[in-house]
Amino acid sequence: MPGVAGMLRRELALLLRYRPAVAKLVLALVLICSLPITSAAQDTVLMDGEGIFLTTGEAWAFDQGYVLTVKSVNPGTNEVWLELSLDGRILREGIFRERDTLVYSRDTEILNITLDTVYSSPSGELVTFTPVYQYLDPQLPAPEIPDGQEEQDGSNGSQTNSSNDNILPVPGFGMFQALATIILVGLTGLAIHRKR
Repeated sequence: MPGVAGMLRRELALLLRYRPAVAKLVLALVLICSLPITSAAQDTVLMDGEGIFLTTGEAWAFDQGYVLTVKSVNPGTNEVWLELSLDGRILREGIFRERDTLVYSRDTEILNITLDTVYSSPSGELVTFTPVYQYLDPQLPAPEIPDGQEEQDGSNGSQTNSSNDNILPVPGFGMFQALATIILVGLTGLAIHRKR
């Protein structure tokens, strides 16, 4: 039994022979389907431009295990030593000033954190980060939704799924639908041609 690719080639050959206009449309669909497909999961926003506030020595735990730590602050220059880690392994660290951005990417951007303002007082330093963006890291398990969380979280207005399904889109599913449509169009064209 031929695979999908073999069936597609055979249908395309029949269409080219009997229906040039339909064949061009099918060929265009095949070319579109062969473009790289990105998973919608990679575009899932876990933190959308919110602000976070940390004092010297404090850490912020993001979803999926990422941790941002304010190691130290130089109040004279408003420079901040930041460390980004995952499972105890340092991913990025450096000295940042106000309006500098810490970006962490793998194949896609995962974290985008802008150091907004450094406040100094006799009791210590406070560092504000805004905007802060976190996108789902497809290489790590998706974060779980806590039990009892409402359909809409009233604290920041973000939409959450109240079921425990953790349903994510299937990467490439649109391509399979397009291929099935192409084959169906080919079979329909062949059936019409045979009736003549």
